[in-house]
Amino acid sequence: MKIDISFITINYNSSHHTIALIQSILHHTSIDLNYEIIVVDNASEPDDYTHLENAVGHFPQVSIIRNRINNGFAGGNMLGINHAHGDYYFFINNDCLLLNDAGNFMKSFLDTHNDVAVTTAKVTDEKGHFSSSYKQFPSVIKQWFGNSVHRALSSKSFPSNKIRLESPTAVEVISGSCMFFRAVNFDAIGGFDTVFFLYCEEEDMCKRVWDHGKQIYFLPEAEIFHKGGGSSGQNITLEKEFYISYKLLIEKHFNRLERILIKTALLFKQFRRIFTKKNGLSLFLFIVSGSPIHQSLRYKQSIKRVTSSLHSR
Repeated sequence: MKIDISFITINYNSSHHTIALIQSILHHTSIDLNYEIIVVDNASEPDDYTHLENAVGHFPQVSIIRNRINNGFAGGNMLGINHAHGDYYFFINNDCLLLNDAGNFMKSFLDTHNDVAVTTAKVTDEKGHFSSSYKQFPSVIKQWFGNSVHRALSSKSFPSNKIRLESPTAVEVISGSCMFFRAVNFDAIGGFDTVFFLYCEEEDMCKRVWDHGKQIYFLPEAEIFHKGGGSSGQNITLEKEFYISYKLLIEKHFNRLERILIKTALLFKQFRRIFTKKNGLSLFLFIVSGSPIHQSLRYKQSIKRVTSSLHSR
């Protein structure tokens, strides 16, 4: 059977979010679409995985892939791709909810816009505010002088993420919480780079989409709710993880002079935060030390033993 959309999400000790997401997909997605829901469980604790399996494992649209190690965002999604059959890939965070037939809206847009490879929806928070649906790619000017100056001097006039866009609009980078890809375009650029464990995957991916000659669009007609922090929360360990990924991003996409300028600006900013932010000194020293990748959460885990299941693959 031809599959129109492969919904792909990651569960990590947050099955209550994943179950709610799946229920919203089943409720809102058009019956005229053939779709599958692929859940990659990134080595959750046994109780959380069992809860997930018992709640949604019986739905014919749902496949649960039990991972023995936490591969992070990029690695988890790429594992899901190995089991995906859709013409479109809908990567969505498990702490999101569909508020309407978002997948169908984005599919219809891409069906008629061959120059666009990926779209995102209007992603909102509990107060109805835009929840970082789109943003700008890092640059020397942005790091030193801010977003406004960067936009003014950029060769492409991408909108500010503070503006409420009311029509389909080309944007530079979209949030990893909601990425709707044409499968052939995603496959052509090699998918997510698994060198990134938790952060900066979307910046890297979107940069490669533009470099590949395709566009990225924000579609306000498609609506998603994003709670945020469903699997991670906020602590200094995760902040360090961000700077590890940010360093990898800068090293990958900028020349030597640009890297020096960006890292210098980052050091100045973080130095000021020593006096204003909790854990500011620890983060400053971490960045000064080069944000060493060996401190990544990727290397602070062991492979788990799991039992077989009728519902998982």
